[in-house]
Formats: sequence, structure tokens, C-alpha cells
Amino acid sequence: MYYGYNDAQEILFADQAFISLLKFNSFQALRTSDVMNKLIFEDKQLIITQKEQTINASFSKHEIFGLEGAFYLIKLDEIQVESNIATSTPKGLIASYPAIYLDVEKISKEIGLCVADYKLYLDSFIDQSIIDEKRLLEGNDKVVKNLSNLALTLKIPQINILLLKIQKLSQYERMPLVDEYYTKLVLLTLEKPEGYEEEISEDMFESDLNTPEKEEELNARFSDLLKNVDNDKSNDNDIIADDPLFSDELPMIDNNHLSLDNVPLLPISYDPQTAADELNLPVVLIEEFVDDFIEQARQDKDHLLTSYHQKDLDNIQELGHKLKGAASNLRINELSDILEEIQFCSDYTKLESLFVEYWGHFLSLEKQMKQLKD
Repeated sequence: MYYGYNDAQEILFADQAFISLLKFNSFQALRTSDVMNKLIFEDKQLIITQKEQTINASFSKHEIFGLEGAFYLIKLDEIQVESNIATSTPKGLIASYPAIYLDVEKISKEIGLCVADYKLYLDSFIDQSIIDEKRLLEGNDKVVKNLSNLALTLKIPQINILLLKIQKLSQYERMPLVDEYYTKLVLLTLEKPEGYEEEISEDMFESDLNTPEKEEELNARFSDLLKNVDNDKSNDNDIIADDPLFSDELPMIDNNHLSLDNVPLLPISYDPQTAADELNLPVVLIEEFVDDFIEQARQDKDHLLTSYHQKDLDNIQELGHKLKGAASNLRINELSDILEEIQFCSDYTKLESLFVEYWGHFLSLEKQMKQLKD
């Protein structure tokens, strides 16, 4: 979290996390405020006292020289916010961000783990994030990818989406988002906040997946992810109904020569605005991520087919896992469900129909996104 000022005590710049922390809607509002008069530097601590809150943080200060003279860059760490108003906000919650509630009973059931194991893995994920802070700031893409996979496995989309954003940026641009990442880790809570409204969504997993075998498989998968880290509703229904390309029947395909070139479109119900609301992100950013997903799926199509012809189930499952993660985070439920089946499919003979179903839904998504742009 950063801000900068000059000898005239004028704020010259600030990142979004700092602006939000002080509860301003824009940099201009921050710049024209009297916040500089409320800053106290005391015993290597920065204290900011506002009407509604008091902020206490450790800081580092750097003097920087430019054409307009010297200015000072302040980096805040170990931020603590104490409300000055009686509130039911959970202890330790940073007031400028909403709590990230994890319903461990529900999530554990969905992914086939016991609650105790889920909590253990969550603690491991947070510990690993703390260990990897330096490498995140250095721009280590492998660390970002591994942490993203862990967040995906734990079903924490707010964290995973932020990691995907970090991965897209240069090392310098990542720094404010890395600060936000650690802020959001603090906001993770297993206690339901007062006034919390549970999201209504369909289960992404069939009930028969919640078995001892499934639990053992997920335990092994999460352990492998930790090991890798240590080592380093829509209007499309009307469109679909009138489209002659849609068919209720899937084409017959030669097992020895699987092709996805003539797959018919299959119905999909996807609304970027709904995903944006659920993830508390701008819809334009969701649409950008969906475009990136479509591009990635196009690139991985040949890899899937090649792996199919080579009967490489391990590679197919790995590709299915990667694509499923992106689809799940973006709330593309039809694709997420079918990719989940591909990810855990161990029967080669079932892959043909799964691929065709996946690609039919994908083509519908691609068509919808093109129509939105037009």
C-alpha cells in the first residue's frame, strides 16, 4: 500500500488500496482533503486518525528525486484499523474492505473433504502465502500460479481472481495488488458476519462425488499443490432457441479420428454482470477475463485432441483442471461442470462425448461474447 508527497505536504500519488483504506472514492478527493494534517509518525509507526477510524501501520520511507524536485514514497505494512464507532464488525477486519466469509461446511461438502482437512489446508495456504511474500513482490510467476491453484482448490474466488490479475501485470504494477492480496487474506473469516446474505447458486458437483475415494483424491491433489509451492441470468436463451445450429443430439464421431470442427452449439446461460456482482468486480474486467479464457481454450483445443489421440489421460486431466478453474471463477457454470467431469475422468471411452459437450457449450459462450461487443 503506497502514497507519495512533497515538501509542501501535498499528496502527489497513491494506490487504490490506500485511497480505499481512507474511505475516499477517488484520488482527487484524497488529494483535496486534510488527511496530511492527520498523519503522525511515531516510533516507526504511522498513525492516521479519522472521524470513523484510526489506522496504525508500520512504514518505510524513501526519498526520490525528479525534475520537479524531491518527493517521498511511503509504503505501509502490517496495517491495523480500529473503528471509532461502535460496530459489530469482526475483530481484525479492515474496515475499508468487506469480510470474505468461507462457509466451511458447504465448501467442504462440495469438494469432498472433511471440515478438519479443509481448515488444515486453509491454514497451510495462508502460511505459504506469508512465506512467498518476497517472491510475489519479485514477480515470480510460478509462485502466483501455485497460490492461484491452491485458492482454486479451496474455492476462494475473490483471492484467485486477484492472483490472476497480478499475473497479468509487470513486477512494478503488481506491488499495490500484492498488498491488496495480503489485506484480503486477513479478511478471510469462518464466522458468518452479521447481515451476511448467502449467495444462491446451484451445486457444481454431483452428490455421489462426496465419497471416501473422492476425499482421498482431493487430499492427494492438494498435497501435490503444496509440494509444488514448497519446491519453488442471460438473454442468450432466446438467441439459442432460435439458432438453427443448436441441436439436442450430439454428432457421432469416429473414435480414431475425433474432431471438434462440426460440433453443434449447445445452450449456455451466462451473464457477465451477474459474475461481476458476485465477485465485486467491474463487469468490463469480467468480460476481459472471459475473452482471455476463450483465447486460452482455443489454444488448448489442439492440446486436448492430441492428448486424446495419444490416450494421455494425465495431460487431459491437467488441462481440464486448468480450464475448469478459470470457468468456475468466472461463474461459467455449464463449462465448469463439464470440465470438472473431464478433469476427473479416468475412463478413456467417455472422453469423446465429454469433449463434444464441452466444445458445444464453449462455442455458445464465444458467440455470446461476440454479440455483446457488437
